Amino acid sequence: MKRSVLLIMLLAAFPAAASAAARFAVVVGSNSGAAGRPRLWFAEKDADGFATTIEELGNFAPDRVVVLHGSSATAVREALAAAEAKVRLAQAAGERTLLVFYYSGHAGPRGIELGSDRIGFDELRSAIGGSSASARIAIVDACEAGLLTQVKGATAAPTLNFALVDDTVKGTAFIASTAVGEQAQESAAIGGSFFTHHLEAALRGAGDADGDGLVTLGEAFRYTASMTVSGTLATQTGAQHPTYQFQMSGRGDIVLADLRRADAQLRLPVDPGSLYALRGAHGLAAEVPAGSKPIAMALAAGRYTVERRSEQGRAVGSITLARGDDLALPVLVPSRYELARAKGGPKPGLLYTGVGIAWVGLPGFGPAASLGVGLRKEVGPVGLRARLEYAFRSVADSGLRYDYRLIGGSLAALYPMNVNRVLLEAGPSLGYGYATQQLNDQRTFSSGVLTAGAAFMLTAPAGPIRLGLDGMVGAQGFKLNGANAVRPTVSAAALVLYGF
Repeated sequence: MKRSVLLIMLLAAFPAAASAAARFAVVVGSNSGAAGRPRLWFAEKDADGFATTIEELGNFAPDRVVVLHGSSATAVREALAAAEAKVRLAQAAGERTLLVFYYSGHAGPRGIELGSDRIGFDELRSAIGGSSASARIAIVDACEAGLLTQVKGATAAPTLNFALVDDTVKGTAFIASTAVGEQAQESAAIGGSFFTHHLEAALRGAGDADGDGLVTLGEAFRYTASMTVSGTLATQTGAQHPTYQFQMSGRGDIVLADLRRADAQLRLPVDPGSLYALRGAHGLAAEVPAGSKPIAMALAAGRYTVERRSEQGRAVGSITLARGDDLALPVLVPSRYELARAKGGPKPGLLYTGVGIAWVGLPGFGPAASLGVGLRKEVGPVGLRARLEYAFRSVADSGLRYDYRLIGGSLAALYPMNVNRVLLEAGPSLGYGYATQQLNDQRTFSSGVLTAGAAFMLTAPAGPIRLGLDGMVGAQGFKLNGANAVRPTVSAAALVLYGF
């Protein structure tokens, strides 16, 4: 069974003008499920990320957030009981209270799985719904999450508009990342579950639809549900549909995150049709589609790389955020490979074969025929070209006749010189080979050959393939008459290339 992602979550918050509630959370991550379940990669990491987000932006004091990794059902029940005791003490002191439970891991029809232990969905609903907290939230990130919300096969419309009853939000809320019978999914590319990843991005500002600096429950759910469905449509498992069930009343919107509480803010520009990926010290922080309004992302202080993807290509940049910073996104540097590809340039990888000539600065040498095969693969801003070649020539040098053979390989780091469908790349090249010289009297001499120089590759589309030229100008070092020698060398080859 694939990694489940049930998230029953709601950070119930209160209107900004009201005093803050006493907030308590039990956050559980378990990479291990029942016997036969594959071990998950990111469940415990998701739990850590969620806990960090609510502490930073949701006004949860660190000493009121309990995080459990791979714990037993007994340990989870004890943590909930301890949180309930703290809730009662806060209420006795006259504070409004909020209890949040979050789980990420495996689950099945009988409930959430904690290794060989299990807590049933009915027990979980009873434990959360029976708490004395003013507002109660269950958060479960696993398969079969819809059994908690009881929504089958579809997504409930996320309007989330509550009647204005009184000044305090009360009741119980459940949000699930799946409908009944669905599997929730995690992704190595994003380093976590789809739903939790997009939920954290929503709470960090991607879900702030009205730009007021506060992310409400309705805003967060609409953003997270939309991104989860679209992000899983193309997976082998298929789309997962977040669902919810609320039994709440109160006045005003429910605020999940206050972006002003963050260490720093990074403002993404108006840029419809583009996707921004933010990466920090702990990996991918968010993937955010830009829109018709600027987006303020609430982030921890630190260094981030930013990647912009669009039909026009790819651009990258970096920024360091200090505490208190509120900065606009700096100018990003376009990747010339991506821009060239948008104009019909080559695919990121090319396999090729070619025939050509090679010349070494020896008396009477002339052009030697050459055969070659190679691979060119883009790695960030560089195209790495690996080539194997064979050259041969019969040489006449002032009465000395010999056959020359060279087999060797080279590696070049090529940089794009333009951004057109006809792409020119150039950069340094280094190679090593083995050459033999056989005289007419059958005597044979041999030497290792070190080659260094500047290489270029020029390619153009020709139907389903590409045609091109590959060349190098440099120097070769080898043994000549028992002594070290360095001679100039030039090579060129016509290529046929296949992209992948």
